[in-house]
Amino acid sequence: MLRQGIDYDSYKLSVREIVTGIAVYSVIAVMVSVLFFDSLIPCLVFTPGILVFLRKIADGKCRQRKNKLNNEFKEMLLSLSANMAAGYSLEKAFVPACHELDGMYQGKSYIRQEMLLIINGLEMSSDVESLLRDMADRSGLQDVKEFAHVVAVAKGSGGNLIRMMKKMVENIDRRLEVEEEIDTMITSKRLEQNIMSAMPFVIILYLRVCNPGYMDALYGNALGIAAMSACLVITAATVIWGRKITDIHM
Repeated sequence: MLRQGIDYDSYKLSVREIVTGIAVYSVIAVMVSVLFFDSLIPCLVFTPGILVFLRKIADGKCRQRKNKLNNEFKEMLLSLSANMAAGYSLEKAFVPACHELDGMYQGKSYIRQEMLLIINGLEMSSDVESLLRDMADRSGLQDVKEFAHVVAVAKGSGGNLIRMMKKMVENIDRRLEVEEEIDTMITSKRLEQNIMSAMPFVIILYLRVCNPGYMDALYGNALGIAAMSACLVITAATVIWGRKITDIHM
């Protein structure tokens, strides 16, 4: 029986990740409440934000997993094309390629799981085109979708699959190089954005520690609460805006 593959478009947080996320969010909520309002009561208002925070963590984990799979997929293509050049058919090439990648990643890879699913499916007389199409649908990766399409076309028309695969690897390499260059360019901007995001909190903390009583007029009264609430909203908006600018995904 075929094992069910991973849905790479969704990520379910583990209990440990949920607990860690709640702990981190709680620390942030307490810090914001104390610095901006000198009270823990606002923490109750921030409580629903835990769900949004956990969702962001899950989205980040999902992107990391897909990026890892995409990098491993390139290695799979290289291994498959090498074994096919040695005389294996595409279907037969998955077994030695899986062993090679198993040694490369020490068994800790998503592509190994996918290749085992394909090998298992081939043993049960499923065609490689449908197995690759299933992998493409679950991964949501354009490179995998293109490979599944290339295999289907090559199988139907008798095209040179080895040459097509090598061409795909070259294209993936070029794209990954471009992504790495872009990431390098915006890394410094991300650091600047993180520093600027922390500055309002640092300034308030500095004033409260070095000048006790300096900000008392902003705490415990309606006007002060309104002013600090406005400052917090503006700060949150700039943080979100800054992250959207520096958060580039290709």
